[in-house]
Amino acid sequence: MAMNDEICSKIRMFNRFYTVQMELLSSNYLGSDYCVTETRVLFEIKNHSGCMQSDIVKALHIDKSYLSRIIRRFSAKGLVEKSKCEGDKRAGKLTLTELGNAETENLIALTNNRITSQISGLDQSECNALSAAFDTVISILGKEEY
Repeated sequence: MAMNDEICSKIRMFNRFYTVQMELLSSNYLGSDYCVTETRVLFEIKNHSGCMQSDIVKALHIDKSYLSRIIRRFSAKGLVEKSKCEGDKRAGKLTLTELGNAETENLIALTNNRITSQISGLDQSECNALSAAFDTVISILGKEEY
C-alpha cells in the first residue's frame, strides 16, 4: 500500500472511531434536541457574537441554504436573534438570546462531561501524549485558527 493510501486509511479509521465515540452521527447529539451541526452553529454564534451567516458558512464549510434553515429554526425557538447590518440591509448579524446562550452553555457542558468521562481513566503521561497528538494533527492538517 502506498504511503498516501495508508495515511488515508488511518485517518478514515480514526474518523469512524471518533464519530461513534462522540455520538456525532446521532440526530440528538448527547441526548440534546440538536444534531452536531446545529450544536456547532450555536457554538460559533456564541464565540463570534454579532457574526453574519456568511461568516459561519466560511468557518464551517456549510451549505448556506442549510444554515439558513438552521437559523430560521433557531429564531423560531427563540435561540437566535438576527439584526440588520447597517452597511448591508440584506445581511444580518446573529446573536444568541438568553435562552440560546443557556442552551449553548448546556451543550458545552454535555460535551465537556462526555470528553472528561472518556479520559477519566488516563494517567498524566497518557493525557500528555493525547494532547500532543492532537496538537500534531492540527499543526499538520490545520491551516485555520481554532
